Amino acid sequence: MGTVRQIVTHEILTSAIKNRLEVSQDVAQDLAFRVLNYFGFGDEIIDNVLDHDDRRTFYFLQDMQILTTHWEEALLPSGRIWRVFYWDLNTERIIQYAVSPSEDSRIEAGLYETLPEDVWSRSAA
Repeated sequence: MGTVRQIVTHEILTSAIKNRLEVSQDVAQDLAFRVLNYFGFGDEIIDNVLDHDDRRTFYFLQDMQILTTHWEEALLPSGRIWRVFYWDLNTERIIQYAVSPSEDSRIEAGLYETLPEDVWSRSAA
């Protein structure tokens, strides 16, 4: 039996982008739509299909661990090596990021904002 592969839907990717990049729902939906227009129902695309602006966006998403890259090398008849670059959806991370942050992590992240201002000043003893 083959392994079951999780499909990244528009809703899942939107949620992951929104949570990871901390952007509005509209921005996350637009970016998810743009990314999934390239991937379709697959999880890998060849780099050559991207235009310059989208490639910059993909590098940004790679920095955010939403996309990954890999390449293959082929030997040409001339003896030169030709590299073919690919982009992959980082499905495991996308699924993790799509889950809303828990209350505990929100409370911990907001700890410093809840402290009064006098905590940050030093008094001479």
